[in-house]
Amino acid sequence: METTEDYIRQGINPGGYYKAIWCRDASYILRDWFLAGHAEAVMRELMFIWSHQIAAGREKIIYGRGSPEMRYLSQVATSETEKRFEGALPTTIFHGFSEVYGQDPDIDSTALMISATSWILNAYLKAGLVSAPQLSYITESLEARISRTVSDPSTVIDFVLPRMLKGVDYLVGRDIDGDGLLEQGHNEDWMDTVLRSGKIVYSQACWILALSNLSSLLAELGKDEDANRIMALANRSVKAVEEKLWLEEEGTYIDLQEEHHIGGPYKTLTQDVVFYMIAVTENTTSDILSVHKDRKKEPASPEFTKHASSTLDAIKARIWKEKWPLVTEVELKTTGPWVLHPNEYHNHTFWPWITGAEMLARSRLRRFEECDHLLSILIQGEHSDNNSMLAFYEWVDSITGRGNGAFPFRTGISSIRLAIIDILANMQRTISSP
Repeated sequence: METTEDYIRQGINPGGYYKAIWCRDASYILRDWFLAGHAEAVMRELMFIWSHQIAAGREKIIYGRGSPEMRYLSQVATSETEKRFEGALPTTIFHGFSEVYGQDPDIDSTALMISATSWILNAYLKAGLVSAPQLSYITESLEARISRTVSDPSTVIDFVLPRMLKGVDYLVGRDIDGDGLLEQGHNEDWMDTVLRSGKIVYSQACWILALSNLSSLLAELGKDEDANRIMALANRSVKAVEEKLWLEEEGTYIDLQEEHHIGGPYKTLTQDVVFYMIAVTENTTSDILSVHKDRKKEPASPEFTKHASSTLDAIKARIWKEKWPLVTEVELKTTGPWVLHPNEYHNHTFWPWITGAEMLARSRLRRFEECDHLLSILIQGEHSDNNSMLAFYEWVDSITGRGNGAFPFRTGISSIRLAIIDILANMQRTISSP
């Protein structure tokens, strides 16, 4: 862990050639920073990111670069488009403007930042480091609020809480047919070349994580009515996933793709379904990092436990190719905006970032031997003269074993660090249990 500390502290951008801030990536890095004791820096970055929440006339927004419906061409958002996006976080924050990569804001960028922000602030409250906000600085400028965060972190809660609630309102609107599942268009998630469209398990998991952690924060602030309302949304989404995205004949959760989607096969299993196991076990006894008091959260059902175990078995059988856990079960036939060859980027490759999440999911279900196996792969040397650990790379070619993409990739490093903390603590608790 000490070896990777210097890499993590260099910024909240993903690292390597990525110089801007990706909100989904920052959610991992900031939680890692917080657990490493860098709370003051975390508070400042949270203020900065949430100051870029989309609102009409706030800043220049470009969108559409990843959308086949827009012919993969960026456009400057009009005031009407900005109103349609209002409440979402952008995919990426650049100097002077922000970008929404798809035709609409991706679900995970907003949801994962709500989740991470709520978790961090709740930890602050539980530790007695900050009292509930008094809303006394509502008229101050952003610069004044940021300067005040060190001496009075309640300012952060005052600033971000209404913005997170706006984010929830935006995401609720992505449930187009009212069935409890959010819909997305092509490339509106982290795998932004795979052309997924429809009801994606990973995106539902990010949404459930956001609701679970925000509900906990609201409960800690004494806002029980809001907390229960938000938790009811989470429970409804979990029920919808179990009813609509569990395929008994496949023994796993599978994305429900729209008929018009143009990506790979409809029943392609992807490694990121593990996020659903993480989401359902968040803030339960399976979540060793939970800092939350008891509240009205429905416990994981025996049905979920059975489905989750079956899904992890399916991933091991269908996605672990020889020694590598890959992000897609099969080679993709169509990708965009970039045409990806097999074993390139998102096309049938090994991603340390998502493998860190798989380790976390397996830890939550006490499958420690599999966690150990995955970690042993991550700490291997890369097959080139560089010979750095695979964990430091954005992605790895499963044929050659060569690391590719951004290096060092902070998102992946943080994901793995968070998983290791969870695994070690869960193992200790298992040993200590009578």
